[in-house]
Amino acid sequence: MSVSLIILTVNVVIFYLLTLFYILKHKKEIPTMAGMMTAMTLGMLIGLLGGTILGAYFQGDLFWSTVTGGGLGFLAGMVIGSPLNLLTALEGMLSGLMGGMMGAMLGVMISGTYIEAIIKILFLLEFLFNLIVIYLLIGERANGKEALWKKWFKNPLLMGGTLGLFFYFFNMSGPVSFSSTLNETASHENHKAEKEETVEREAVKDSIEIHADDFTYSPLEINVKKDQTVTIRFDNVGQVEHDLQLDGLNAELIEAGSHHSGEEEGVHIHAQPGEQSSITFKPLENGTFEFYCTIPGHKESGMVGSLKVL
Repeated sequence: MSVSLIILTVNVVIFYLLTLFYILKHKKEIPTMAGMMTAMTLGMLIGLLGGTILGAYFQGDLFWSTVTGGGLGFLAGMVIGSPLNLLTALEGMLSGLMGGMMGAMLGVMISGTYIEAIIKILFLLEFLFNLIVIYLLIGERANGKEALWKKWFKNPLLMGGTLGLFFYFFNMSGPVSFSSTLNETASHENHKAEKEETVEREAVKDSIEIHADDFTYSPLEINVKKDQTVTIRFDNVGQVEHDLQLDGLNAELIEAGSHHSGEEEGVHIHAQPGEQSSITFKPLENGTFEFYCTIPGHKESGMVGSLKVL
């Protein structure tokens, strides 16, 4: 875990606690609707941010990232809403749970190349909306003598200057992702790239083994001959379910294992984590055809390859 990630996380906690202390001190003066919006906003944002970070940390393990991310958002919404009333707490808990679940999916699905930018954007949104929430809560109170910090908070020039400085230092902050995880991913991807390059140069085969990992195929390109019987052995070495859908190819299906689904058009095969399956077919036309994983989000994360019929 990087120093920047720790610093930004501490700032999120500080902003959250400031909001909580303000609610505890002035809960009788805060309207019900304002309290509900506060609980929903902070529960959703913290759940989304925490779920995304945990999804990146538990890369490939959607179960634990969903449980921990949803639990974090649930807790954040409950704590901020409980001082006001039960309905506000329920709104906060449900919003936090939903945000944590969405964040976990986002963290698992986004590749290491883009997760850094996504996490920074979510931190930025959390800070901005938390400030807006505090500003609106102060505005809901009856007019009276205000403390100096509240006057500063309502002054647009001072507030704008403070936000400008914050954005500057935020932009200058270092990496916020998990460097060890990203290094392992990069090393793993480099190793796969070298292996794929070697496999792609091999001669045309009638039996092909394709490995599905989180989230890539190996090899990415395969060559077969027209009117030649081809067997694809699909090995899922990842931690989540994967499949392979080959569209557009006119082929004669000869034999499909028990994991083949007949609902999709074209050649289709899938396997659960740690399992293997196979399919045998005969290509009846020349050309280059795309194959990909149909599990939501997997194709977008890089699970795409091509089959060339010579």
